[in-house]
Amino acid sequence: MALVVKTPGVYTEEISLFPPSVAQVETAVPAFIGYTQMAEKRGESLRDKPELIRSLADFEELFGGAPDVTVDQVNLDANNSITSASLTATFLLYDSMRLFFANGGSKCYIVSVGDYNDTINKDRLCAGLAAVAR
Repeated sequence: MALVVKTPGVYTEEISLFPPSVAQVETAVPAFIGYTQMAEKRGESLRDKPELIRSLADFEELFGGAPDVTVDQVNLDANNSITSASLTATFLLYDSMRLFFANGGSKCYIVSVGDYNDTINKDRLCAGLAAVAR
């Protein structure tokens, strides 16, 4: 861009090295705490240990897949078409990860506090939160 001067003197032209936008600076990495199918990396347990992942594939490799969903009730109309259904999904961490990465998430920490055979427990979740704080 040519500098147009109208009066004599010294002029400074600033040339930006970045595109005309705010440079993205990492300020925080989210952490997710919950129950997973497994929690293992190279034979070592990841339970209660924050683990950095960068994709849903990383999550599935270290923590497994989605839990089973229970169908409680299905309502049909006169044509036997489903009008509504009631489902129970007890463990939500896998779906949270799927949506996180589908919406542009790049990396996060995972803390598995148990597996799908466990009962959800407040103390276990609080221990997972404490593990992230360290």
